[in-house]
Amino acid sequence: MERIKVLLIEDNPPDAVFIEEMLAEAKEFSFDVEWKEKLSIGLERLAKKGVDVVLLDLNLPDSKGFSTFTKTLAQAPEIPIIILTGLDDETLAIRAVRTGAQDYLIKKHVDRGLLVRTIRYAIARRMGGERRFTIEELKEYDGKEGKPAYAVLKGKVYDVSSSPLWKNGIHAGKHSAGVDLTESMLSAPHSEEILLKFRIIGELGKEKSLGQKLLLKLETLHPHPILVHFPIAYSIGVSLLSLLYVFTGKIPFEIGSYYMLFLGFLSTPFAGLSGFFSWKVTYEGKMTKIFARKIIFTVALIAVITTCFVWRTLNPDVLVPTGLNYVYLTLVLSLVPIVTILGYDGGEIVYT
Repeated sequence: MERIKVLLIEDNPPDAVFIEEMLAEAKEFSFDVEWKEKLSIGLERLAKKGVDVVLLDLNLPDSKGFSTFTKTLAQAPEIPIIILTGLDDETLAIRAVRTGAQDYLIKKHVDRGLLVRTIRYAIARRMGGERRFTIEELKEYDGKEGKPAYAVLKGKVYDVSSSPLWKNGIHAGKHSAGVDLTESMLSAPHSEEILLKFRIIGELGKEKSLGQKLLLKLETLHPHPILVHFPIAYSIGVSLLSLLYVFTGKIPFEIGSYYMLFLGFLSTPFAGLSGFFSWKVTYEGKMTKIFARKIIFTVALIAVITTCFVWRTLNPDVLVPTGLNYVYLTLVLSLVPIVTILGYDGGEIVYT
């Protein structure tokens, strides 16, 4: 039975014991688990080599957040890293995967089967390449006349050429190489884990369309970080100028606040749309707590700034000291905490 050496870097003893117990119960593979509670100790172990995969918690006593992953990746770039995360850190885990981690697991949702499959996929994927095959391309690898034999399961392309069970590209007298075996595997007498011992050499998928390529290219120009600063600045400017007018009575402050409000009204929808675009392209539209909060506060910002702009346009004297409308003033001042929360969450996504 194949033995897989796992380095578990986790500072929570109950979580570590739970993972160790699940891997000990695995029947298809044998796992040797080494548990380290600090990143520094884990990095020392990695330097000694002999590790097949790393299970990494990002928040440790001596390292927090995204830097935990980057330090681990720098120490052992050839070893697959699987991020262990809670629901609150899922956005950070997605960022790590897009930067080089093989996968991530939410601790509360992990079971033995998922954990074993994720480890095996991570190792196989690291050994393999990133090529994308179409159905037509896959047919060329049917194992006949000396050709390689490739088989597909759940979108992953495996090289089964070395298996005696796939002689001439035929398995069990009925399954042919060069095709998608996902449906056939459902009725097979063995589990899908049997393919995990083979190298993953790519994924089955369609070639990206010209439109998809253009969207990816556009995202590399970072439209959201550029556009989002405008409504933040305008919202703060509206609040400050409005307060200055209320306390001094000087009309230029009120006029300046209105112009700021107008610019914020124009720029906020574009910032919101660019944020939605980045979320869909960069994070594949995966809904996490921090993205949900950003969506809620973006909608709130658009609603408040639109209400204030329309109100001020219809009633130019809404801030006049003799008839000051405190509801309007409260709405204007609420722009500051709203954009502060949006800015903070943006920083959490990018820099944590």
